[in-house]
Amino acid sequence: MPRGVRDPLRPVSKMPNPMNLPLTLGIIVLVMIVIAIAIEVSRMRSATLKRVRVSSAPPRRSQHLEKRMLSAFQGPRNEYGDCFAEFSVWRQADSTRMDVRTKGEWQLLNMFTKSLIVRHLWQTLQGFVKGTVLVRVDVGAPGAILWNAAQNEHFDDKGVVAPWIPVKGRTGTLISGPGR
Repeated sequence: MPRGVRDPLRPVSKMPNPMNLPLTLGIIVLVMIVIAIAIEVSRMRSATLKRVRVSSAPPRRSQHLEKRMLSAFQGPRNEYGDCFAEFSVWRQADSTRMDVRTKGEWQLLNMFTKSLIVRHLWQTLQGFVKGTVLVRVDVGAPGAILWNAAQNEHFDDKGVVAPWIPVKGRTGTLISGPGR
C-alpha cells in the first residue's frame, strides 16, 4: 500500500500514541508542582503581611493586667508610703509595657530601693505575660527608670530581699532594720 493512504482493513485508533503518555504525565506533574509552589508562596506572603500588620498596630491598654498588677504595688506602698500616682499597662504584639508615674515620696528613696521596687514590678508583670516586658518609671523626667530583661539580669541586689516579701527569719536585714 502506498504511503499516506490508509488501509481500509486496519481499525482507526482514537487513543493517542502510547509514546506520548510519559510526556503527557510529565507535563501534568510539572503543572501540579508549579501550582503547589504558587500556593505556598501566596501563603507565606500573607503570613508576612499579617505579621507586619500586627506589629505595626498601635498598643492597646490592657485593663485586665492592670487589675492583676494592683496587688504588686501593695507591698511597696505599705513599706514606703503612697509613692505611686498612677500606672498603665499596654500590649503590642508580643511585648508588654507598663508606665508608672510617681509622687514626691518616690524622690526620697535611694536608687537601690527604687531598683528593688521596679524589679519587683517587672518580675510580677513578667509572670503574667509571655514575650518581652518593659517597665518605665517617670518617662521623660530626670531620674527616669527603664527596666527590662537585660537590666534585670545585670542588677546586683547584694542578697537583700525586698522588705515587703514575706520570708522566714527576715529580722535584721539591711532594709528591714533591727528587730522589725
